[in-house]
Amino acid sequence: MRILFVCTGNTCRSPMAEALFLEEAKKRGLSCECRSAGIAAFTGSPASDNAVEVMKEVGIDLSGFRSTSIKEILADEYDLYVPMTYTHAQALMQLGIGKQKIYLFENDVSDPYGGSVEFYRKTRGELEKNIKLLADFVEKKYGGET
Repeated sequence: MRILFVCTGNTCRSPMAEALFLEEAKKRGLSCECRSAGIAAFTGSPASDNAVEVMKEVGIDLSGFRSTSIKEILADEYDLYVPMTYTHAQALMQLGIGKQKIYLFENDVSDPYGGSVEFYRKTRGELEKNIKLLADFVEKKYGGET
């Protein structure tokens, strides 16, 4: 199973989601390959300092993360595309991704870009809840198989 997490700049939400999902998948024994990308990302940017800090608080190291533009990986094939907002989902569909491959979280995930560490923690909390639901979905629908 291949999953792509998508946000705007690929320095906050989607890298956090990717890392959180990989941890959850590992706990559940799910076989998944994950990446993240941004609709308007510049390839090679590091994760934001506050994203690195709040992920470190839960034992995840994002210090080596580098962003990727969705344009660079459009030719890659993913089983699921997980946008952080409905607007990102619309952008994916405009890029030719079928809506049957798009998994929407219950609510849009708040964009913490430029915000305080507390705001990043709030976003991490939103992601943690949604990641558990996504892992439930993957486990039920795909059984964690590739």
